Amino acid sequence: MRFMIILSIPFLNKKFIAKQVKEYRDKFEWLEFRLDFHPDFEKFPQNLIDSKTIITIRDVSEEGKCPSNFSNKISFYKEIISKYKCLVDCEIELYKRQFFPTPNLILSYHDFAEKIDYKKLEYFINLSNSIPSKFLKIAVNIDKYSDFLELEKTISHSQKLVLLVGMGKLGKISRLLYPFSGSIGTYVGLSEFPTAKGQITIAESEKFNLKDINKNTKVGGIIGGKQVEKSLGLEFYNKYFRKNNINAVYLPFVVNDFNDFWDWFERSKNKCEFYGLTFTMPFKTIIAEKLRSQLPTANLYIPTKNAIFNTDAIAFQKSIQYLKIKKGDKILIFGSGSTAETVLFSLSKFKNIIISGRNKKIGKLLASKYHKKFISLKYAVNLTFDLIINCTPIGMNNEHFFESTNLQFPMKIIDLPYSDKKTPLIQKCEQERIPFVDGKIFWKWQAEIQLEKFAEILNKRES
Repeated sequence: MRFMIILSIPFLNKKFIAKQVKEYRDKFEWLEFRLDFHPDFEKFPQNLIDSKTIITIRDVSEEGKCPSNFSNKISFYKEIISKYKCLVDCEIELYKRQFFPTPNLILSYHDFAEKIDYKKLEYFINLSNSIPSKFLKIAVNIDKYSDFLELEKTISHSQKLVLLVGMGKLGKISRLLYPFSGSIGTYVGLSEFPTAKGQITIAESEKFNLKDINKNTKVGGIIGGKQVEKSLGLEFYNKYFRKNNINAVYLPFVVNDFNDFWDWFERSKNKCEFYGLTFTMPFKTIIAEKLRSQLPTANLYIPTKNAIFNTDAIAFQKSIQYLKIKKGDKILIFGSGSTAETVLFSLSKFKNIIISGRNKKIGKLLASKYHKKFISLKYAVNLTFDLIINCTPIGMNNEHFFESTNLQFPMKIIDLPYSDKKTPLIQKCEQERIPFVDGKIFWKWQAEIQLEKFAEILNKRES
């Protein structure tokens, strides 16, 4: 059976549901109608139902929206199956041998507990194996990458085709990776009217080329904190894959526990081909240490070559050339994290570099490591510089860098934060005609290098 991408639509009113069907019927092979979003599910326009429809009426106890009479629901299910040969979704804990036609029944198991109870899940999988049905839908909270491995193992005991519906912190990434978990499909929701937590939106399904993801899809992505979900790379790389008909996807891996992620990554290589991983804060130093690299920080790993790179370093060198910075120019690096260390590593031939920042302890250690001078911000504000490099997040949330630091404007700027809008610092540079490299330009330069590395691996695999 082919993989199923199911668009879930809430029944708010007849006009709303008709509009959604008209817009999306040709775009999605399967539509689920959540009738429990309406106080009277029997008012649903039945002319919209066909054999590629799933009708779901969730009870309030199952986190459904409107109360419904169970016997009325079952009678309605039997009626529409008889008329339209559609599928119906029935909670396995409420199933009472209603004798629905086997090819039309989805048994569903929902557990909203924070942690997955695998013994309980195993019990209901075994119960499902004893009940005639076509699918088993499993909806659980997924908060650890190790859950991916345990779920795949547990799901393998099902004699039915499984629809795994991830919720929780990693619910969305689990849905994007559904072919690798033993799931036969996944659900997509309307951006403004989702029917479940962690649902992939239509826009996201298009951005990640969801309909084309399968067991042969090569997987890559960006590893970092919550900010990776806004990475420019998600659109950039996936658009490239789509345009060039490459069966690959670039995903946002939100990571809290690096060891948890890395263990899943290593153990998944036998069933999933990874073409490349990129790293952002706070993992650039961790990955370099993990792979015992001579680089102090890294942001790109090519697994098939076991090769690690820092494309930021190359972008910094390009920024210096673009701004025509001279070896004797006075440069201030503001910040003390992995990005600041990348600058120091990249500009090792520049002697007139000073480091400053709010974290004096780490700043001093970093300066000492690279034989540079650290000065406190209260002293830095009295100095002038030819170039200031902002290696902090200041500006991402519309803060003004110089108002936040009280530093004096230099001759030139490298401002690394980026967001949908230009930072106030970059806006000021444009007004004052101060030469600059902003976060988006910088990102583009390093991303082009990463893309070359990705394409090299993927083109070999495709040929």
